[in-house]
Amino acid sequence: MSLGTPQLRPGDLVELEVSGLAFGGRGIARLDDFVIFVAGAVPGDAVRARVTKYKRRYAEAKVEEILGPSPRRRPARCSSFGSCGGCVWQNLDYGAQLEYKAAQVRESLEHLGGLKDFTLAPIVGMAEPWHYRNRADFSVGHSPQGAVIGFRPAGRWDSVLPLSSCHLVHPEIEAVRATVESWLRESCLPGWDPRTHTGYVRHLLVRTAQLGKEVLVSLVTAPHPGGLAADPTPLPGASDLVARLRAAHPHLVGILHAVNRAPAELSFGLESTVLWGRPYLLEKVAGLTLKVSVDAFFQTNTLMAHVLYGLVAEAVERASPRAPVVWDLYSGVGSIALAVASRAQMVVAIEENPRAVADAREDARLNGVKNVFFLEGDVAKVLRELAAGRSSLPQQATCPNVIIVDPPRAGLGNKALARLAEIGAPSLVYVSCNPTTMAPNVAYLADLGYRLGHVTPVDMFPHTPHVEAVAVLELKPTAPSA
Repeated sequence: MSLGTPQLRPGDLVELEVSGLAFGGRGIARLDDFVIFVAGAVPGDAVRARVTKYKRRYAEAKVEEILGPSPRRRPARCSSFGSCGGCVWQNLDYGAQLEYKAAQVRESLEHLGGLKDFTLAPIVGMAEPWHYRNRADFSVGHSPQGAVIGFRPAGRWDSVLPLSSCHLVHPEIEAVRATVESWLRESCLPGWDPRTHTGYVRHLLVRTAQLGKEVLVSLVTAPHPGGLAADPTPLPGASDLVARLRAAHPHLVGILHAVNRAPAELSFGLESTVLWGRPYLLEKVAGLTLKVSVDAFFQTNTLMAHVLYGLVAEAVERASPRAPVVWDLYSGVGSIALAVASRAQMVVAIEENPRAVADAREDARLNGVKNVFFLEGDVAKVLRELAAGRSSLPQQATCPNVIIVDPPRAGLGNKALARLAEIGAPSLVYVSCNPTTMAPNVAYLADLGYRLGHVTPVDMFPHTPHVEAVAVLELKPTAPSA
């Protein structure tokens, strides 16, 4: 321990001036140049905080008292704020949130990626940053009143925080939650105890589309004690639940019952029975109608999905305005591939999940899109086969002008990055949900000959630290040989 390091122990109270925000949303303070990450603080706060963890290079603390509030601090709308953990920036002015998210993208690229000479466009935020989530995955637990449907408290896996409202989800989602909770209590159906693996009802998944004009519900339970292990077990009182939901929620399009037989906490990818209606939503985005199955990935913020897809389509058009050949990697249900298809000669969409590929093909049929070619498989392996000429493509799609990549939060692996360089498309459009993994990916591509041109941050998740970004890279011309 250096001479300048304060002697701190968990449980100590310290007074701090909070100067910034760290990745993940905690405030940054310093005590004799020693960094302390402070949960519940915003920049400009003077706080009294209790140390929760001490390490050689930093400590963690939690606000006990606000001694002097920051001018950018705002009253939290939600009574569960601080306990739920779903929206850690609800107490920070929205304009400040946008500033810090844009700074997070820049700092990631500059400090983690060692990149410079790129243009950071202004971040695109929401005009009304509330009730934007089109999906909620609720846990079901116990209370003295009976089953309780809510979210896990921050840092807990074995309890459920009761809800009266959530200011991030669409209001219809909260209304469905309340209806199902009331029905469970009247039916005396117990919630689930993950510690003992006892109980019955485990999760409630509610999804909306078209800004609440369609609603899909899936109730996830353990197997019913009276059912056969090999059969989808019946839900007691299912007809009553269907009648209750249909009477209270006219925008409902489907009600499902899914069974989770495993100890793991899962609400998707399970065997399910349609109790009423259909097992999918019809979403409208970027001029498309998309079939979204109950388990399918789709952006949780429909309004900002319009923005995101528009930015990708504009980047494709700027990169190659004359009907380019586009490859879309990690294409999911094909929403980006279909959104850019009208501007392209041909789009090749590559996705590993067979369900997503099936939905994407159906979406292409629904929208009359005939110039998207779907390939199912691991992206790195498919790229290797394409680079080696071992995978068949339509002749006009073999040489992409633009490649779009929309990887998971972990980013692209080195094998996939190397395959991209082998293919050598003139332009890459990188859609990122995690700037800390995008930065090293872009740096790796820079070493392979690509130059980062401009980056546009997009706020898909207001009141959380998460930020998306659309980055455009161009292949640097090769110097002529002597």
